[in-house]
Parts: sequence; structure tokens; C-alpha cells
Amino acid sequence: MGEAVRLHELHRSLSRLGWRLALLSLSLLLLAVAGGYAAQAMNLLPPGSALWLALCSAAMLLLFGLLCLLLRLTIGREVLAALCAAEAGLRHADAESRRRACLVELTARLQQAQSPAELARQLLSGLAHSLSIQQGLCCYWDEASQSLQAAARYGADGANEAQVLVRQPELAPLLLEVARSRRAITLTQPGARYLRISSGLGDAEPAELLIHPIEHRGRLFGLLELASLQPLGGAAGLLIQEIVPVFAMCLDILQRAERSETLLEQTRMAEAMRQTAPQAGGGAA
Repeated sequence: MGEAVRLHELHRSLSRLGWRLALLSLSLLLLAVAGGYAAQAMNLLPPGSALWLALCSAAMLLLFGLLCLLLRLTIGREVLAALCAAEAGLRHADAESRRRACLVELTARLQQAQSPAELARQLLSGLAHSLSIQQGLCCYWDEASQSLQAAARYGADGANEAQVLVRQPELAPLLLEVARSRRAITLTQPGARYLRISSGLGDAEPAELLIHPIEHRGRLFGLLELASLQPLGGAAGLLIQEIVPVFAMCLDILQRAERSETLLEQTRMAEAMRQTAPQAGGGAA
């Protein structure tokens, strides 16, 4: 920030210096002409010398002015180039700082989730808060059935997550294709046949549709679908690429915990059945 301020000050100083040099050149020219005519009037110079003196002074001052202008343009061009580079660097640094802050905040929200469904909701709400997203859908991949199960939605039509794909039949095959290929796709102006973004003011076609697989260490965990009324940009894609592994690890931990809890509950039920079986046999005897 300090570098950009210094460059702005330098550019303004060069502009002021250019005007001062122009005024100084004009003043010197007027003084030279006035002095020449005054000297001729006092018979200090031969007749006609004042005109030649004025012409020579004008030529010298014009050459001096051209040199100053050329120098100012050269230096000003370099300063403007440096200023543009500094401003671009500041914009990039500001965008990078905001992206990092969003990543930290979203990571903290994901780590607080207590279930896979809550984790999906936290991901969509966090991305909608950080990016310009009007609709989102998070699906989990079922390896046994090789299908997608809707886990959470944001701004999508339907009574629940499962009905989103029913109300948007053209979207489901596209999601399945991305899940199987594990390659993210971005559709610009996809049209109403995939989906329409609804709001209190009506509905409209999205400007961009992003579908990104959620995978980590070779395993597919799910799919993320985001729609926006304006292009998301490269910063949004980078944020999604960085948060996907974090989301996958959190989901893996929650799914392992659920499986452990299920096995523990099954063990408890089996143990309870074994304990009641002898009592039932003894009562029959």
C-alpha cells in the first residue's frame, strides 16, 4: 500500500513539475523578448537585433520545453507502468487475503459439523456467504449402488434435497457423468433445460454452472453443484479446489464415526440377545 501511495505522489509531482517548467519557459521567453526590445530602444543593440534575439530565445526555449516534455513523458510512462503493476499487485494481494480468510472460516465451520448432512449444509452456506452463489447442491456418492444421494441444497426448488434432482431431470445425468469422470466442468449460459434460479423477484437462467467432484486420495466422496447469475471467476474455482480436500477429510471422519457407532450398536444388541437367551431357556425348563 505504501509503495502505491508513493507512486501516486511521484506521478502528481511530475505533473506539477511539467506545468511549472512550461510556465517558466513562457516567462523566460517573455523576459527575453522584453529585454531585447528594451535594449534596442535604448540603442544598446543594433536595429533588428531584438527580433533575432527573440527568435533565438524562442528557439532555445522551445527546444528546452521539448526536452522537458520528452523527459516527463518517458518518466511518466515508467511511473504509470509501475503504478499499474503496484495496483494490480495490491488487488491480487487483497483477493488472496480474502480468499485465505474465507478458507479459514469455512474450514472452521466444517470442523464443527456433527453429521454428514450438517457438513454438506455448512459447505453450501459457507460458499454462498463467500461467493456470489444463488443455488447449490451437494450430493454424496454411494459406492455400492454407483449413484448420487442428495445431501443438502441451497436456494434450490423442492421440498427437500432429494426432490431437487426430480424437479431438474436434465441435471441428474450431468452430475452422474461428472461423478464418473471425476472431472470438474463449468457451463457458461447453460440454459433453462438444466435449471433456473428462483428468488423473490422471479426466476432466471444462471450465467454459470459449476460442477465439481469431491474426491481425496483417489476416493470419490460426492459432488458439488453451484449456480450463479454472474461468472464466478478464478478465485472461486481456487477456493473450491482448496476446500474440497478439507471437506472430504471431515466427511471421511464423520462417516467412520457413524460406521463405528452402528457397529457398536449392533454389538450391544447382539450382547443383549445373548444375555436374554439363557434366561428364556431357563424359564422354559
